[in-house]
Amino acid sequence: MHESIRSVFKIHVSSQRADYAQPWQAGASGSGSGSGFLIGRKRILTNAHVVADAKFIEVQPYGDARKIPARVVFIGYDCDLAVLELEDDSVLEGLVPLQLADQLPELGDEVSAIGYPLGGTMLSLTRGVVSRLDTSVYALSGADQHLVMQIDAAINPGNSGGPVVSGNRLVGVVFQGIAQGEGLGYCIPLPVIKHFLQDIEDGRYNGYPELGATTLDSRNPALRAALGLTNSACGALVIYVDPFGAAAKRILPGDALLSVDGHAVAPDGTIQIDGRALNFTELVERKQWGEGMVFDVWRAGKAERVEFPLDNPPDPFTYRNEYDVLPDYILAGGLCFMPVSRGLLGTLGNQDPRATQPIFYYAQRGKNDGLVGDRRQFVVLSGVLPHPYNTYAVSFQYKIVNEINGCPVRTLADVAVGLAKPVRGFHVLRFAGHPLPLILDAQSMASANVDIQIRYNLPSLQRIREEAKP
Repeated sequence: MHESIRSVFKIHVSSQRADYAQPWQAGASGSGSGSGFLIGRKRILTNAHVVADAKFIEVQPYGDARKIPARVVFIGYDCDLAVLELEDDSVLEGLVPLQLADQLPELGDEVSAIGYPLGGTMLSLTRGVVSRLDTSVYALSGADQHLVMQIDAAINPGNSGGPVVSGNRLVGVVFQGIAQGEGLGYCIPLPVIKHFLQDIEDGRYNGYPELGATTLDSRNPALRAALGLTNSACGALVIYVDPFGAAAKRILPGDALLSVDGHAVAPDGTIQIDGRALNFTELVERKQWGEGMVFDVWRAGKAERVEFPLDNPPDPFTYRNEYDVLPDYILAGGLCFMPVSRGLLGTLGNQDPRATQPIFYYAQRGKNDGLVGDRRQFVVLSGVLPHPYNTYAVSFQYKIVNEINGCPVRTLADVAVGLAKPVRGFHVLRFAGHPLPLILDAQSMASANVDIQIRYNLPSLQRIREEAKP
């Protein structure tokens, strides 16, 4: 165990979050600490949430007062893992990187969590047993689900990013406590760690592939009879296929999944893997982006084999928490336009739910209800800076923008495109679910922008990331 301890570091971070309520200004800054450990190639593995939004990172070796500046070289917000490199890696000489275990521990196996909890300066080691292995949402992104390992060793703030070892081999990374469970915590287990490390071997992090097929338990005899499923042991019914998933147009709603890569799929969607019953998506989880998979499906009364690569495009309508980026916006005549995002939704909790309901509806149901069309973003009038120019515009706040001056708004950049084409001296803005347009004098907007920028001390009237521009 002594070798593991010497390879664990305390990580000091100064960070600054974005401000989605007022995107033109910087958010609050703060500081915190976490843990990390030597993983090989003179690199330190930690949680992504420890270093997300970091402005300055320092790493402190075990038993050493020095703090060495570090930088993030790879980060996976979807799996909450990151790799750091030190500006001066001479402190790593003689340290032994933690080695990955060959397999996951069994329920009841003893493990040790190592780290620097509660801001303490001394290393902490707590022991416990593996109490559960399950799939859960990772809090960092708020949207991605992966395998988690629950242990009954005490886990506290500051432990994040520290190793969980069994027999001096790495089996997990501490990342989430459980508020309702005293003395319990979650670890990122071995398969997720391996996936991340394999992904970055080519010098780039691609992230997890997304199949995008949602299934329904098909054990109901009437349902199985209607589908023509004769084998009562397998077949989960596909009820939705995400248009941005790898399964789009390859697996169809109404198909029954019989097997995935040779693993029989039970009616509830589980497979047997590593001696455990897990959802079939765990097989997808263990693939890298672009790798192929084989699906046997029951379609229109007969079995078919479907093979395709897991090459899904980025999904702009999966609203993950974002980090290390500033929110995009356009201010025009005091009207603030923003794409719908998880960060923006998080600012609306104290607002009248009757007013904000359209945003939440589009965020939660827009894709499923076929409202995406050729959009790449849902753009919303997120706020109004009061000014004589926009005296009645506040009644349009929190509504989704459909078009400006006859130009469809498919991304935030289209707001600028539309505003460049006034109609007979006016800007005509149309919103989803609103019978009347918002009409503004086009000639007066330029002078209003100047006045508003001075009144509200605005550094800029817009920010659009390069990849979002047409």
